Amino acid sequence: MPTINEDQGIMTKRLKDFQGRMLLVGCGNMAGAMLDRWLASGLGADRVAIVDPLAAPREGVVQFASLAEWCAAGGGADWIMLGMKPQQLGEVAGDLADVVTGDTHLLSILAGVSLADLAARFPAAKAQVRILPNLAARIGAGVSAVASSGEADMAAVTALLDPLGTIVALADDSTMDLVTAFTGSGPAFVFRLIESYAAAGERLGLSAEDALKLATATFGGATALLADSGEKPGTLIAQVASKGGTTQAGLDVLDSDGQLAALLTNVLRAARDRGRELAEIARGEG
Repeated sequence: MPTINEDQGIMTKRLKDFQGRMLLVGCGNMAGAMLDRWLASGLGADRVAIVDPLAAPREGVVQFASLAEWCAAGGGADWIMLGMKPQQLGEVAGDLADVVTGDTHLLSILAGVSLADLAARFPAAKAQVRILPNLAARIGAGVSAVASSGEADMAAVTALLDPLGTIVALADDSTMDLVTAFTGSGPAFVFRLIESYAAAGERLGLSAEDALKLATATFGGATALLADSGEKPGTLIAQVASKGGTTQAGLDVLDSDGQLAALLTNVLRAARDRGRELAEIARGEG
């Protein structure tokens, strides 16, 4: 059953259907957000281990400075998630060579590293599962795109990702570099838009505090309304804007010469292309 998270006032889905033992190789901002959500959703801390000397400690979760240290401690895991930098894949793959077996689900949130790359590095794995989450997973409001190869237990994968928010299953990972830019990097782009919107309000006379509060509430309310209504954005725009009114005056600037659409296309293209460059580096080609 879902429970209320009192600190955040949102529903938390329980991890009742996931029974694996997990190792996180790398536990930075994104992997850490996922882990914190899993722990809050009922994943036993004694069923998780972290290999990351810099990760923030979690109560009850055993943490190691290196894979060698984890192995020396007799570590075992049937689910291993790669959450380090993509450039470290070659080094990590060597260290994990004897650990990944035919019973291992290998999960990866590494930007640019394809299922084919994972299969080449970890051919013994039962399955390779590529996940593209975003930071809103921290509060269960994220989106996770997922694609897999091998004999993946997708019921268990779904149970694992469900507490993080919306799951989008992809037929393959051919569009994952774009999804990485679109939803993985997307929160940062939205935060920048809110920051810039607030800065514009401040330049025109609002206090910095009021501008940020109003901008945050405006963006939050608009996206919540869009999600709840089931309407297209254009339909809701028409409900706000009237001919010759204030809203239309602002929209005329936003829509001028298609500059906004062109700007956002360039933003996504740059992020997508960087993902491809990281993939080349991870394969030792860059």
